[in-house]
Amino acid sequence: MRTMSKITVLLVSLFLAGACSVSHRALVREPHEPTKAAYFNYIRAVAAESSGDFEGAIGYLKNVLREDPESVYLRSEVSRLLLKTGKVEEAVRIAESIMEQVPDHVSALALLGEGYSSLGRFKKAIAVYEKAIKLDPDRAETYIVLSHLYSIEKEYESALRMLEQAGKLDTGNIVVKYYMGRVYIELKRFKEAVKVFEEAAGAGLGFEPLYFFLGLSYEELGNPDKAIETYEKAIALVPFGSHGGHNSYSERLRDRLVKLYLKQKTPDKAVEQLRSMIRRNPEKIEPRMLLAAVYAGTKQYQKAIEELHSVISIDPGNVKAIFTLSSLFIETEKYEEAIEQFKLLATLLPENPDIYLDLGFLYAQAGDYERAEDTYKKGLSVDPENVELTFRLGALYEMIKKYDEMFVQLKKTLGLDPDHIDALNYLGYTYAEREINLDEALKLVEKAVRLAPDRGYIRDSLGWVYFKKGMYDDALREIKKAAEMMKDDPVVLDHLGDVYLKLNDKNAALDAWKRSLQFYEKEDGIKAKVEKKIERLGRGENNSR
Repeated sequence: MRTMSKITVLLVSLFLAGACSVSHRALVREPHEPTKAAYFNYIRAVAAESSGDFEGAIGYLKNVLREDPESVYLRSEVSRLLLKTGKVEEAVRIAESIMEQVPDHVSALALLGEGYSSLGRFKKAIAVYEKAIKLDPDRAETYIVLSHLYSIEKEYESALRMLEQAGKLDTGNIVVKYYMGRVYIELKRFKEAVKVFEEAAGAGLGFEPLYFFLGLSYEELGNPDKAIETYEKAIALVPFGSHGGHNSYSERLRDRLVKLYLKQKTPDKAVEQLRSMIRRNPEKIEPRMLLAAVYAGTKQYQKAIEELHSVISIDPGNVKAIFTLSSLFIETEKYEEAIEQFKLLATLLPENPDIYLDLGFLYAQAGDYERAEDTYKKGLSVDPENVELTFRLGALYEMIKKYDEMFVQLKKTLGLDPDHIDALNYLGYTYAEREINLDEALKLVEKAVRLAPDRGYIRDSLGWVYFKKGMYDDALREIKKAAEMMKDDPVVLDHLGDVYLKLNDKNAALDAWKRSLQFYEKEDGIKAKVEKKIERLGRGENNSR
C-alpha cells in the first residue's frame, strides 16, 4: 500500500490543526448543549492529553460521548486522538459519521482526509480536500496538501495547479516554490525546476532537500559543474548531521556529489566525502563499499581490500563485499586468498552454481586439479544441467589428459547447448590434435567460426584442422587471419610456422617460430618444442613435429 511522505503528513497535520483551531461554534451546528457531566469528563480528557496520556484522553472522551452521543465537536476530538494513536480505521468511521450529520464540517473533513491518506485511499482523500476547498477556498495549506495527494496519484498537472493557487493565496510562502520544483522534476521540466528552486534558495530556504533536488535538476540539464557547486554549497550551509540523527538527504546529497567527483575524475574529493560519511555513521555499509570501489578504480588495491574487510567485519554475510574482495585478490594475484573468499561464498550460497564455477576455476589456475574437479562436480550436483559447469569440467579433463571423460563432458555440453562456441571449438581442436574424427572436427569448428567469426583462436582451430587434413593452403589462409587478430599469441605463430614449412617456405616458417618464442614463458614446455623445430630447420630437416 502506498503511504504519504513525511512532508505530506506534516502538511496534513498543519491543515488539521488550523481547521480545528477555529471556534467550533462558527463551523458546527450542534443539536444541543453538552451536559455538565460531559464537560467534566471533557476537562479530564484535556488534562490527560496535556500529560501525553492519549489513551486515557480517548477513554474520557468516550465517556463524554456516552453522556452526550450527539456532540459533533466531541466526536471530532475522539477522531483526532484516535488518529494520533494510530487507530485510523476507527477514527475514519467517526469522521464519516460526523460528515453524514454535518456535511460541511471543516474539522471533520480535515480528519477524514488525513485518515484516508494514512490508509492509502488517496482518491477518497483528494475528494475530501476538494470539498474542503469549496467550503473554505482561502486556505493555502489545503491546496498544498491536495497537491501532494495529486502527486502521489501521478496527476502532476493538477498538483501544479494547486501549488500555483497556494502561491497566489500566500505570496510569501517560499516552501510552495520548493514543492513546485518537485512537481516540475516529475514533469521533466528541469529549467523551470531550477528557476523556482533558485528563487526559494535566494529567499532564504536553506534545507537539504532543496539543494538535493536543485543539484539533481542541474545534472539532468547536463550541467555537472553547477550541480557540484550546489551540492558543495549545501554541505557548507547545512553541516552533516546538523538536524540530528542521520538525515537521508545528507546521505543522498553526498552520494550524488561523490559520483560527480568520480565522473569529473577527481577521486581525492570523492574519498574526502566518503570518509566524512563513514565518520558520521561508521556502521553504514554503502559509503564503505563505494570507497572500496574508488580505491580499486585508482589501483589502490590494498586500501580497497582493507575497506572491504571493514564491511565484512560489520556484516559478515555481505555477499557483495565478499565477492568484490575475492575479485580484488584475483586482480592482485593473491589466489589463495581469493579461494578462501569463494569457499566462504559457497557456505553462504550453497545452491548457487556460479560460485562453484569460479571456485573450480581458481583451483585449476592454482594447479589443484583434484579440488577443481570436486568443486565442479559439487556444482553439478546442485544444477545437473548447468552448461558452463559441464564445459569447464570437460576443459579440466583435457588439462589433466583424461580424454575419455573430456569427450563425454564436451558432448554433454553440446547436448545442452548445440551453439556453445567454446565447446564446439574445444572438441574440434582436440580431435585435430589427436588426429581423429577430422571430418567431424571440421564441421564443429566451421560452426564455431560462423557463430564467432572475429575470435582469432577459433580461426586458428579451423586452420589447424585444415592442416591436419593436409589442406595446407586453406590452413595458411585461416591461420594468417588468426595471426592478424592475435598478433602476440605464441600458439598461433607456432602453427603458422608449421604451415609455412609444409608449403616449403622455410624463411617464413623460421620467422614465425622466432616471433613465437618471444611470447612463450620460459617455463612453458611448448617453448622447447619450438626451439627444437628451429634447430632441426637449421640442420636442414624438413619436419614440423
